[in-house]
Amino acid sequence: MRPALGLVLLLNLALAQTPVGQLSTRDAHALLWLPNGQILLGHHDGIQVSADGGKSWQNLIARPNWDAMNLAWDGKRLIVAGHDVYAESTNLKTFRNLQPQGLSGLDLHGYALDLKNPRLHYAYEAGGGLYRSQDGGQTWSKLPQGTPIMTVGLDGTLYLAAPGLGLLQERGQSLQPISGPEPDLFVLRVASDGSLYLGGKQGLWVRTASGWKKLAPGPIITLAINPKNPTQLVWIDSTGRIWRK
Repeated sequence: MRPALGLVLLLNLALAQTPVGQLSTRDAHALLWLPNGQILLGHHDGIQVSADGGKSWQNLIARPNWDAMNLAWDGKRLIVAGHDVYAESTNLKTFRNLQPQGLSGLDLHGYALDLKNPRLHYAYEAGGGLYRSQDGGQTWSKLPQGTPIMTVGLDGTLYLAAPGLGLLQERGQSLQPISGPEPDLFVLRVASDGSLYLGGKQGLWVRTASGWKKLAPGPIITLAINPKNPTQLVWIDSTGRIWRK
């Protein structure tokens, strides 16, 4: 007797993911998988680092209310952007506060950079909206509209999302909706092979040639992709459990 289709799909999802740990911080904002194999976790009180794929974590920065909402790697330095936090580090030991020109403030709820053009950065400032920098985050210019959740495709396309709005892309002076798997999205990531990943209320998704494929059930809070092997993922769900695929 063949199992029901729903059971087969559930078993496939279970085989595709493995729980590796539980969040020890009071929240999780950002995950970043570095080329050296370390995984960084940005949270409300700093940054933690894991050298074993997310099983165990150590403090990299432990500062009350040093809210690392976003983490980005431009190939040479780590960028940290969050609530009144905008800093860089080239060695993951010392962090230097950045003094950008053109931003309306430093309440940075969103941040992304172009993997193929690492001097092209985007930031969402809570009081001013979406900004773009073409010199690695030194000077910024205002864009007409945007959302805090964003990532940049390998072709330079800026993808954006917000819970309830689904998936959008920047086209000239406007944002255009594009086909997505669900309306409530919390995280967007582009892998080194160009694959677009989404995490939302209903699950973790990847865009394929035939449409959207569900990799895990949701809600998915944040996600990191191995830059050297884009099929390896680590993510955190709404209960604080850390998963790996």
